[in-house]
Amino acid sequence: MKKRVPVILAVLSTAAILFFTLRPGGDAELAQGWSYTLTSGPAALAELLQNLILFMPLGVTLTLAGVQPVRVVAIGGLLSFSVEFLQQWIPGRDPSVGDIVCNTTGTALGVLLVVAAPLWLWAPPRRSAWQARLTALIALLAWYGTGAMVRQTFPPGPYRLVTTPDLPYLGRYEGEGLKVTTGLGSLEVLAVAAPAPPGRTSPVVAALDPHDEQVLLLSVDGQDLTLRYDMPALRWTLEQPDLRLRGGMRSVAPRDTFTAATWHDSTNICLRVNATERCHLGYTIGDGWKLIYYPEGQPPWTLGLINTLWMAGCVIGVGFWAARGSIGKGGWLAMGLVIAGLLMIPLITGLKPTPIYEWIGAVGGMAVGWFLGRRDYSPDRPVQL
Repeated sequence: MKKRVPVILAVLSTAAILFFTLRPGGDAELAQGWSYTLTSGPAALAELLQNLILFMPLGVTLTLAGVQPVRVVAIGGLLSFSVEFLQQWIPGRDPSVGDIVCNTTGTALGVLLVVAAPLWLWAPPRRSAWQARLTALIALLAWYGTGAMVRQTFPPGPYRLVTTPDLPYLGRYEGEGLKVTTGLGSLEVLAVAAPAPPGRTSPVVAALDPHDEQVLLLSVDGQDLTLRYDMPALRWTLEQPDLRLRGGMRSVAPRDTFTAATWHDSTNICLRVNATERCHLGYTIGDGWKLIYYPEGQPPWTLGLINTLWMAGCVIGVGFWAARGSIGKGGWLAMGLVIAGLLMIPLITGLKPTPIYEWIGAVGGMAVGWFLGRRDYSPDRPVQL
């Protein structure tokens, strides 16, 4: 029974790896051959982090199940090679030696987390108090970084407006752009709807700089109108999460003429399709995970749940080490920093105020960490799974 749970989790981890890596990608074409770079493409850093994170649970669970560390790393490398080999025949997938390296490294990091657990997880009380504060500072840095990465930037002009453009990594909208109108902080396009809703993000109009880099995209994805704009995340080759008017295209029939628009001021972003509009769009501190992996088209409740879990994951260590710390005030200071960050970072960075479900995630994460930290764990008495 002691090792049954880690074995089950290892099986689930393997299933998750196969699910995310053996699905067809966005492009319908087969891979042209192997890539030998560590990472590449417009979201290179995001993909590198994805490859590391995806295999870490496998390393953790197999090590907890009692498999020798060297064998765990070998299993991770063999699984990664098998996946990359099969991707040669999966449309939209690109087999890469760099992915194998990153996946194997991710497995090794998972092993290291378990092997080194007595040093960092069950630290002495005084060091636990410092680890609580350090974890709080890391969480604040991640939240501040989220705001810094998603703020709108404006590359040097002049800009060129193109309707229904054919851009890399995006769909081609099968409708027709008739007229584009611009104003102070606004963009409006009169267009003819496609014969069917596109299955992936397809720009209706794009603003491009003199180097044909994307400054702003007003697109259709299924029944949603989406907005993407230039942000620092692009320079860091992270993912570019979009803003959405959900269901905005639902009242537009195939081949209908419709008007799509976006406008903004210093604190507000709006989207409109005909008479349907939504304002106060933007990002929150809980959207940081979307810079690593952004699943387009997911329902709001799914994204909200992941935001909540992301917030809990950022601060669960704060509660855990605060409970185990010998300096009571140090633990309370760490949790106070988290609360202050939830309030102040949106004001400093221009993010939207922290919503209630993200507050629940952060406070609940610290509470769970505190509960776990108060239990009698030690290197001589490992966690029973």
